[in-house]
Amino acid sequence: MFEIPLMLGGLLTIGIPIIIHLLHRQKTTPINWGAMMFLQTSDVLKKKRRNIDHWLLLLLRIAMLLLLALLLAWPILPAQAVKKFAGGSAADVVIVLDHSISSGILDGRRTVFAHEIALARRIAESLSHEDTLSIVIAGHRPYSLTTFPVAVSNTAEVQSKLLAPLNELPTGMAGASIPAAIQEARRAARRGALFDKIIFVLSDQRVVSWLPQHAALWKTAYGGKAAANNLAVFDLPILSHSALSDIAIGPLQVEPAFPGVGRRLNVLFSVSNSGPLPVTSIPIDLLYDGSPMGHLMIPRLQGGRSTTGIMHLRIASAGSHWITVRTGIPDALAADNQSTAVVQAWNHIPVLIIDSQLGSVGSFRASRFLQAALQPSTALHLGLAQPVVMSVSSARRADLSKYQAVIVNDPVTLPTGLISRLHGFARSGKGVWFILGRNANKSFINSQLRAGGFDIGTLEGVKSAGKHPPIMVIRDARNPLLRPLRELHRNAIVHVTLLKWHSLIPADAMEKVLLATSGGSPLMLSQPIGNSGGQVVVWTTGTDGHWNDWPLQAGSFLPLVNQIVYELAMGSKRLTVRHYLNPGEPIVWTGADKPAIQAVTVMDPHGLIHAVTPQLITGGQYLVTWNHTGLPGLYTMAFKPKQSRADVYFNVNIDRSQLNPAVLSTADMKWLTRSGYIRRQINSDEIRQALGTVSRSLSLWPILAMLLLLLLILESLQCRKMSQLTRAADVPATELPAMSLW
Repeated sequence: MFEIPLMLGGLLTIGIPIIIHLLHRQKTTPINWGAMMFLQTSDVLKKKRRNIDHWLLLLLRIAMLLLLALLLAWPILPAQAVKKFAGGSAADVVIVLDHSISSGILDGRRTVFAHEIALARRIAESLSHEDTLSIVIAGHRPYSLTTFPVAVSNTAEVQSKLLAPLNELPTGMAGASIPAAIQEARRAARRGALFDKIIFVLSDQRVVSWLPQHAALWKTAYGGKAAANNLAVFDLPILSHSALSDIAIGPLQVEPAFPGVGRRLNVLFSVSNSGPLPVTSIPIDLLYDGSPMGHLMIPRLQGGRSTTGIMHLRIASAGSHWITVRTGIPDALAADNQSTAVVQAWNHIPVLIIDSQLGSVGSFRASRFLQAALQPSTALHLGLAQPVVMSVSSARRADLSKYQAVIVNDPVTLPTGLISRLHGFARSGKGVWFILGRNANKSFINSQLRAGGFDIGTLEGVKSAGKHPPIMVIRDARNPLLRPLRELHRNAIVHVTLLKWHSLIPADAMEKVLLATSGGSPLMLSQPIGNSGGQVVVWTTGTDGHWNDWPLQAGSFLPLVNQIVYELAMGSKRLTVRHYLNPGEPIVWTGADKPAIQAVTVMDPHGLIHAVTPQLITGGQYLVTWNHTGLPGLYTMAFKPKQSRADVYFNVNIDRSQLNPAVLSTADMKWLTRSGYIRRQINSDEIRQALGTVSRSLSLWPILAMLLLLLLILESLQCRKMSQLTRAADVPATELPAMSLW
């Protein structure tokens, strides 16, 4: 068949070289002469060769005009001819099932994924016995249920290896990439031996899964080009029309941020109703390490509205624990009916306070406000910190490894060896807090500390407030050290009377000013030390009550002092122990190298156990990492021997962007079909028709164009050859009159 059959009229041009050939035939008159007998044989041979060359040139020119006419008519090889040439009409069929979080939405009495399974069975029943079948699950990582395609004629294997396992898959909890799933489907189809390749994509058409207009992703899915002639990708949409409302539990907020054994823990959460209808009697349960710990009932929640709740519990033991808030109400989507948080509970935090007092004899009066803040007497606020106060002379012999944080409270000087050990303490991943008060001097700050590795800045002198004390200003509200001030929802330090402070110029850009006077003088600074999470905090005003009345403002002083100690104590754990992760973020755990660890395993949310190799790193610590966290849920890290360490939990949140209800638009589908990534969108009644229209007509234009180019080259070579023969024959002919035959 031809796209432009009118151009076939050009076939009449093949008569032109024939006419020219006939008109230019040479007419000769034989003349016999004396020596004819010597040249007769040679002349006959040359004449035959010239005739052959002429006829070959004529055929080449006729063929060139014939091909040119066919090219202009644009010949097409029909699809049926292509399939017959390829050896039959069977196909390798691959079904892609969308297993993203949105596939769990209830549509009627069953989920979208259940509709996909039913449609997959219908496709399998529509295939011929010569076809093969594969199924690809489009989850957080697409995978094929079988390594090689299964012959449809083997009904038992199709049922056991492909269809039956679909009913055993858990609810989808993560996002999915349809381009990546099609790429995996192409790999599965290539493992089949048949010519035609068919891919059916069954999904709810969510934009977050299809990623329309992302040309780079779609090109990668097809190997950098559009679908081949023998590959057809059909889209079978399953649009959900759920009449149910969706109740979702938002991310949990646990307070305090550093829970301790025996301390009351506040669990705050949000409950939202994204559906159009109100929902009544919503039960909410609180679980602690899987055990029920609390229950409440939300009487009514209107559609499109949300509410907040709070539940309480007490941590029974130190270590890693997980807390879940869930609702068991039937709704449109079960995947967002619960939320989990992991907390690390502490027995206590040992803190060393190096007082300005040089000798051991005395009451350490300069540190009395710090001690009171870290060990509050109120029963409702049990402090985690266990402060130990030492004089400068006693601190020289102190074992710093017993402490999680060290507070250096306004000493006149420190021994060089102690400063060096404090610097090593910070570099190992712990924290040091310098408080500069009445005793601080330039020599100690600018020389001694700098020589010992602590370049906290340059001390210029003491500033006085005069008659109008300045206001304290928060410079970095997002810094975790200032979390208590930020969460009070008011400026809790506005009533602090500041009389004196040190003028300190920060050392470099790494040192952040967190609090300052209204005139810009730094009052609180922080600086990282080393690469293990160590940190140094500097206060430029004292805590002994002489330069300010801040210690008397318990509403801000007490929580801020404890927060600073907690952050300093976290140290390296802040960088490595992250119990609340987003999908894809790695699990990282570090711990002391004693007792020794023989083996480590990680159990994922599906209950599968994976072996992980612990590594020994500098500083006498183990490092364990696990990167496969694309699936939301609870991960449990266990150690062998069991007595060496308790289990550690990590929770991966649901990516709530995957709940975006936007579906593919008409423009999106036009882009996909126009780009050649999707053949077309079909419904369930068009499955059999789609199976018979896989191979597309093959254009013969490139093949004929190559042949025309080849004939043009041959014609040029033939003309050159005949021209050379003509010159060779003419040269002796011109010399005949000069020859003497006698």
